[in-house]
Amino acid sequence: MQAVKQALHIGTNGTNGTNGTAHAEPTPEAIAQLKQKYTDAKQGHVFNFYDTLKTDEKIALYEQLAGFDPVRINEYAQRALKPVETDGKPPVLEPLPESATASILDSKPEDLTKWYESGLDLIGKNQVAVVLMAGGQGTRLGSSAPKGCYDIGLPSHKSLFQIQAERIRKVQELAAKKSNTDNVAVPWYVMTSGPTRGPTEEFFEQNNYFGLDRANVQIFEQGVLPCISNEGKILLESKGRVAVAPDGNGGIYQALVLWGVLDDMRKRGIQHIHAYCVDNCLVKVADPVFVGFSAEHNVDIATKVVPRRRRILRD
Repeated sequence: MQAVKQALHIGTNGTNGTNGTAHAEPTPEAIAQLKQKYTDAKQGHVFNFYDTLKTDEKIALYEQLAGFDPVRINEYAQRALKPVETDGKPPVLEPLPESATASILDSKPEDLTKWYESGLDLIGKNQVAVVLMAGGQGTRLGSSAPKGCYDIGLPSHKSLFQIQAERIRKVQELAAKKSNTDNVAVPWYVMTSGPTRGPTEEFFEQNNYFGLDRANVQIFEQGVLPCISNEGKILLESKGRVAVAPDGNGGIYQALVLWGVLDDMRKRGIQHIHAYCVDNCLVKVADPVFVGFSAEHNVDIATKVVPRRRRILRD
C-alpha cells in the first residue's frame, strides 16, 4: 500500500459542513455524474457499496469523493509507481557548483557580518516570514500530541513550539533595535494536519502564543490524499469511506493557497520566507545570516544543511 502525495483539498469529512449545518443527500443526477467521472478514470470501484449505505454515509462518501480529481490522482499514482526515466536512464542527482554555495565555517568574517546586517534590515522592514511544517504527532516519542508540544528534555522543560517562538521574538527585538522601530513582525505560519490542528491551536492559546502577537500567528491545515494500492487503485477504509493520508511536506504549496496564507503574505509585503520542520530543535528561525545570504544572491530558493564531519561505516 502506498499513499501517493500531492496537494488536493477535501471540503468536509462527514455529513456536517464546517459551519455545522447538515448537508442534503445529493441528487441522482449528481451521483451519476460523479460515478461516471470515477468510472472513466477506472476508479469506479469506490462506489461498489454505495447503494448499501445509510443516507448519512452516502452523503459523507459523496462529499469526500467530490473533493478529489480521480484523473489527477491517477497521474500522481503513475509518477510514484513508475518514475519517468530520462534517455532510458533514471534521473541522477548532481551536486551544486561551488559558486552556488557558502559556508559559515569557511566564509570571511566580513561576509558573515554583511549577511547578518542585511538580513536584520530585511526583517526590520517586515519583509521576512516563517513557515513551519508541524503536521506530525509525537508517536515515535511516546506521545499522541503534536510534535511541537513535546518536551525534549531541557532543564527548562520548554516545548519545541516555545523554543521556536522565543527565537522569533528575539530576532524581532534585534531587528527592531537595529532599525530603531517598535513595529517589527515576523509572521509565523504553522501548517498542521487534520489530527494536530485542534490540539495545536489549543496549545498556543493556553500559552498565550508564547509572547507573540496573535495577529502574526496563523495556524492552517495541510490536505489529504487517498491511499493507493500497488496497482494504482484507490483504497477504501470502509464501505462508505476512502482511506486517506496527509499529503506530506509537498502539500504545503496547495495549503498555502487554500488557506489564504499567500494572500496574507502579499498584503504584508513579504519578500523572503524561511520554511522548516518542527522537529528541528536547533533551527535558527529567520536566521539573519541565511536570509541575508539568500537575498544577496537573489535566488528563488536556498537550502541550509549541516556538513557531515565523518563517515560512519557499518557492517
